Formats: sequence, structure tokens, C-alpha cells
Amino acid sequence: MDHEPSTDSEATYRLPRSVTPSRYDLTLEPSLETSTFEGNEAITVTVHEPVTEIVLNAKELEVLDGSLEAADGSAIDLEKVVLDVGSERVTLGLAETVSTGEWILRLRFRGTLNDRMVGFYRSRYDDEGASHVIAATHFEATDARMCFPCWDEPDLKATFGVTVIAAGGLTAISNAPEIERAPLAEGRIRVRFADTMVMSTYLVCVIVGRLVVTEPANARGVPMRVASRPGKEHLTGFAADVGVFALDWFADYYDIAYPEAKLDQAAIPDFAQGAMENTGLVTYRETLLLMDDALATFAERLDVAETIAHELAHMWFGDLVTMRWWNGIWLNEAFATFMSYLCVDAMEPDWRVFDVFQRIRANAFEIDALETTRPIEYPVHSPNDASGMFDTLTYTKGGAVLRMLEQWLGRDRFRDGIRRYLRTHAYANTETHDLWDAIGEETGEPVRRIMDAWIFQPGYPAIGVRRDGDAIRFDQKRFSPSHPDDPTTWPVPLIVRQSWPGGEHVDRVLVEPDGLQLPLVSEDAVVVGNAGGAAFVRVFYDEELRARLTARAFTDLTPAERQCVIDDAWASVVAGDASASSFIDLVADFSQETDPSVWQAIVAGLAWCDRFIEGEARERFRDFVRNLVRPALERLGWERRPGERDLDRELRGDLIRTLGVLGDDPETQAGAREAESESRAGAHVEPSVAAAAVDVVAFAGGPEDYERFRARAKDAPTPQEHDRYLYALTRFRSEELFERTLRATTTDEIRAQDTPFVLARAQVNRDLGARAWAFVRDGWDDLLGRIAPSNAIALAGGIRTLTDPDVVADVQAFFAEHDVPQNHLMLLQALERQRVFAALRQRAAPELTERFGG
Repeated sequence: MDHEPSTDSEATYRLPRSVTPSRYDLTLEPSLETSTFEGNEAITVTVHEPVTEIVLNAKELEVLDGSLEAADGSAIDLEKVVLDVGSERVTLGLAETVSTGEWILRLRFRGTLNDRMVGFYRSRYDDEGASHVIAATHFEATDARMCFPCWDEPDLKATFGVTVIAAGGLTAISNAPEIERAPLAEGRIRVRFADTMVMSTYLVCVIVGRLVVTEPANARGVPMRVASRPGKEHLTGFAADVGVFALDWFADYYDIAYPEAKLDQAAIPDFAQGAMENTGLVTYRETLLLMDDALATFAERLDVAETIAHELAHMWFGDLVTMRWWNGIWLNEAFATFMSYLCVDAMEPDWRVFDVFQRIRANAFEIDALETTRPIEYPVHSPNDASGMFDTLTYTKGGAVLRMLEQWLGRDRFRDGIRRYLRTHAYANTETHDLWDAIGEETGEPVRRIMDAWIFQPGYPAIGVRRDGDAIRFDQKRFSPSHPDDPTTWPVPLIVRQSWPGGEHVDRVLVEPDGLQLPLVSEDAVVVGNAGGAAFVRVFYDEELRARLTARAFTDLTPAERQCVIDDAWASVVAGDASASSFIDLVADFSQETDPSVWQAIVAGLAWCDRFIEGEARERFRDFVRNLVRPALERLGWERRPGERDLDRELRGDLIRTLGVLGDDPETQAGAREAESESRAGAHVEPSVAAAAVDVVAFAGGPEDYERFRARAKDAPTPQEHDRYLYALTRFRSEELFERTLRATTTDEIRAQDTPFVLARAQVNRDLGARAWAFVRDGWDDLLGRIAPSNAIALAGGIRTLTDPDVVADVQAFFAEHDVPQNHLMLLQALERQRVFAALRQRAAPELTERFGG
């Protein structure tokens, strides 16, 4: 095959439309022994204008031969096959000019099952002393071309008829149901699957290996199964239950039946992302699908439930209706994020999952205040650009903005707009504005005008709320510490609540660039400028209104609203608009708090303060933490009580972790050691306590603990416990033990899928994080060769916590010479976040040292 260079431009990456596909008949034959595969395909194409060549996508494939076949059976041979490595395209030169009409393009090709968890790759696991391989696909965004030559662009949808040839005794599954199985020579089998619905190439999926598949559950006539490696099938029950609930709930919400004939959910031992919404065959990391419900914490159960709901939301929003190009991927992911929480909220209303989402949203707030932030939607040209879309702003800010709109419009009106959108565009491709237009037409509200401002402008507003006589004045200004005079404004959908003894008044308003004025309904009203906390804004009150708010926080504010008060206060500290001591003063009155999400916001700020002080001041700060947290834990106790909520149990674990680590409390550390030992021995320990105990023991532990933790990570009975013990290895404070963890990330002891995230957590270690950074810096090239390309940015995942001036200089200088091209903007944001917190350290360290020093 010849090779030609390419230049980096949009024209380089977008395929010509002179020939387009409508159907693929695809046969794949992977060899798990040699880690190779062969394939052939018959693609039904339409030639729209006479051509002498056909251009489609291919990457790391060898096209062996092919032809173009007419309806009468005559064929035109390929005269040449030229692979352009840079643009990931293959040009097929034809022996003669081809006229317009329908043709069949036949190609034969081969490739390698790679270890990078992209394209068609191999995943390995051990069972009863033997090693086994699973061949699995992961194509989003632009890696279907690593498995078969194709038109690998989301708007070039087609039907897929997939056939797999595999060794006998292996399980083969794909997007559609199996319809035929036939024996072949040498003990092989041919498995043919039904045609899929019309869909994009990135949603095709094939899995071949030694797997166990559950009996199908019934979701209104749709058979739903869970696939796993042998020995894990007892961990599939929760996923099956959530899957059936979600599939039924979404069918009702969208008012459209599930669009495929079956649904399989498969756990893959090696998986770069969290999960992937392949139509009819969703793939997952094991820890986000397989779970023992009785042993999992609330957070772990929510992670699994939310992930499943996220992927199944995509079956309609993303798979049935697909973005036209990758600039619109944010809408797929943001909508699935928002819908997943809506679904889980319906399944478990007592979990108050949108309070949890607000805590996750804090990370998006932090990024979106940076100079290096971006609009939610921006131009995408190359595959690297597409990869860069999969970030916090896409998932979390995008989801939060949709939540803001839904709350402002009302659930029913928002839902009806979604139904209109899906009915109108089923099996087709859309642009972002198509959704806003559908919701606007359904509701009569200026949805497109509102949302265009939020989607195509970076950043978010700070809403100022002040009393003006008998009125309340609302003004807005972009929250941008680096550009305090930035003129950007938004139409801001706000829900405003005023409450007073015996009364309450709620307004749904739109704060335009020139502000808004509302009457003060009662002289002593508590004014909540972002009632429910749904709007993607920060709110800052004048002194009078703020004093009322904090004085009556536990009587007049919901947990979500209290969380906003804490998070906005800490944001002011980070921005340099308030002192760290002001944050300490605010949270000092929160020892009676009962909500875990509010406590998590408090602890997040306190953990930063702990990084900026040493010696006697730090010991006095730890006294403050202990005095703040201990009463809350004493109210709950260490044992489950009758009538407790899941949130109470989650809070218990959070408080134990905070007391034992941030408070360095010996009594808590002793209790944690006992709980961890009992749990590891098989005794029943409340899961939130068991999980927190692992972290506390690691923080205070020594060599014997470390050896036990390493062994437990290797042999943990559930994926969740594996992760608890694995990531706890990064909490040990012995240099020797920490070094062993770092070295293990380059061996088979730690899977490549986990390596970048272990190293990111190691960077967060307060005492030894700089050593973890040096390890990443010195081994950069080797680490990149070990992990999935999409996970490279995680190697910088903890650098914002490294605020020592010398380390900051080293990190900044290194990345000036070492880009992460598939996540270039995320890297710039990580570097700016490090500079922001380094500046905070310079301001806060002297102040906190003085406050706690004597």
C-alpha cells in the first residue's frame, strides 16, 4: 500500500460527498491467539456524480483487494489503494470512470487487535490460572476506521449487517440480535446478526471472547441481558434492574418505543472510558456495571445507576437522533448527563441526585471561570478536535445548562419540546439549534435566543442581588477573575424565592443584560436569588440580604441552596475577592449540617486551606476541623440506625474520612482500622464506613497495611472494592511505599486503564504529590505508550494541587514542550488552574498561618 502525507485542515478530514453509503454487510474474523483480525465488507453506495476514485476512512488497516460491482454483476477493479496516514483516509483508484447510481463496494482488509483500548482491541483477564482475551470495539469518536474501511462521519448513517467468525466456544455479540449460527472448518463458527437500524459508524460494536451472558430480562418486550467475564455473573443483578427501569422510563418520557430489537450491556475488563452507548450493545468498565448492591456505598450505587441511565438515554438522544458533526457532540453528552439524573431521580427520589450533580457542577464552575475556558460548542475539524469535546464543559456544564432550562420552563413543557424534537428528527442528524427550535415551538418561549448565548459564549454570570428600597435589584457580570471588566452578558433564567415566617413567593424571571427589579414581598424576607440552585450562576448578595440568608440557612434554605452559599463563598476566596478566613468563619456555624453534599462543599474548601499551612498552625487548623466535624459524627454514630436514609449513611462515611484524614484524629483512625479489618475479614460493616475506613487507614498506615491493601486490590471480590484499595495506595505517606505504587503503574499489577488515574490521585497526595509529578515527567513517553490516547490528559489530572513555586515552574515548563494534542485545551486549563491555586497559596498561607498560628 502506498503512503502519502497530508496537511492539517478541515478539508483534509471531511470526506467528499460524491459517493455515500447506505448499507454495510460486514464480516470480521478476529484471532485471539495472534491478536489480529481479517475482514471483508460489501458496502451499498450511491455514486452521486461520475468518479474515478472513492475516498473513505481507514486507519492502521491494510486493504488487501476490492472491486466496485454494478447491479448487473459486472465489476470494476481497484487500480490503486493509497492510504493517507495523516488524514486517516484511503483513496481507491478505479480502473474506469463510474457512472451515477447504486453500486456495491467490496473490500477485503486486515488489522491488529491493539492494546490501546481504541478501535478493535484486545482486553485480557485471568481466570483459574489461565489468561483469556476478549476482542472488543470502541469507536467513538473516530475509530471505526481502525476496524473496517468506512465513511466514518456521524451524518453518513447506514444499516449494518454484521457477521462474526470466531473459534468455537467463544461468545460473539453485536448491536442486533443473533439470527444464524453455523459451524465452519477447524472448529470455528459463523454468527450472523440481524440488520441494525440506520445509525452512525461510531455506534457499531462487536465483542468476541469467553463471556457469560445472563438470561434476558423483559423491558416491555425488549430482551435485555448483561454480559461479563466468567465468575462475575453474580454481580449483574443491579445493572439488570436499573437497565429495565431506565429503558421503560425513557420510552415513557420520550413517548417513543426503544428503537432497537434488543439491549445487551457488557462489562469489559479493559476499557478506557466509563461506558459507550453503542446501539443495542452498551459497553462499560466493570466498576460501572458490575456490583454487589449490599456491599456498595451510596456513591458507588449512584455511579452505576447514573452511568447506565446515561448510556440508555443515548439510545434515543444520540443514536436515534444524531448530531450532524462532532461540534454537536456536547449536546449528545450533556443531554444524556441531564437525563440520567432525571431518570435516577425517578427511580430513587430519596437519593436527591440533583444535589449530588450540583457538587459535580462545582468543577465545571471552576474551569469556566478560567481565561482558557471555551464555549460549550465550538468548531471541530480534526479527530483531535473531536476528542477534545469529551470534557467537563461538555458533560457537566452542558448538563447543568439543560437542567437550568428545564427547571425554568417546567418539567412538562421541557419534556414536550424534547418529544417534538425526537419525533421530527428520528433516524436523522441535527444541529444544536434544531433542539432549541423544537422546545421554543412547543413552549412559546425564546429558547433559541436564551440558549445560543449559553452555548456559544464561554463563561457564566455572577448575579448581584441587593436591596433597593422596597425592591430587590438583580444585576449580572461575567464571573472572570482574570478579566474583571469583561462585558459578556446572558439572558439568565432564574427562579427567585422570597420566604418569611408564614409565607413564600416564587418568581420565574429572565435577567437581561440591563438587570431586573422585583418587589420585596416582605420586609424581613429571605431572598434566594437562585432558588433550588439550578441556574448555572454564582449569586452574591449585599450585606443585609446575605446576613438574613446565613442566619436562617437551616430553616429557609434547601440543602442545594446551602451548598450554593458555601460553593460561591469558596469561589470568592479562589478569585481573590474574599479572604480564606471569611470562609472559615462561614463554615464554623455548619456543625449542625445534615446533608452530605453541603459537607462535601465545606470539606473541599477546608482541604485546600490544609495545603497552605504547616507546623503549629496546621495542628490548630486540625483542631478546628475536629471541633467542626466531631459533633456531626457523634449525632450519626458509626452504626446504622433504624429508618436511616442512604444519604445519612453517605454522610457518615464522609465525616469519618474527614475526621481521620483532614482532622488527623487518632480516635477516628483507630475506629477505622477496626472497621477495615472486620470488613476485609468478611464481617458486615456499613459500606460507607468500610470505604471511608480504607482511606483513613491508608493515610495513617505503614508497611503491613500497604501489603494488605495491595493484596486486596488484586483479589477484591467486587470491582468497587478493587478501586477502593487500588486508589487508597496513593494515600500512604511513606516515601518508600509511595514509590512502589508509582512503579506499579508501569507493570501488569495495575491495568493500563487505571494507570493515568492512579498517577493523577498520587499527584494529589499532600506530602508526596511532587514526587508523583516527577515520576510522570520522567516517564512521559513510556506512559503515553502504555495508556489509551484519550486518557493522556489524566496524567496531568492532579497538577492543580501542586502549588509549591518550584514545582509550578517545573510543570509549566514541561508542558510548554509536551502538548497533549487530543486534549490541548484541557491541558491549558489544567495549567491555568495550577497557576490560580498557586496564587491562592501566596495570598492564603500567611493569613491562615496568622489565624491558626497562635
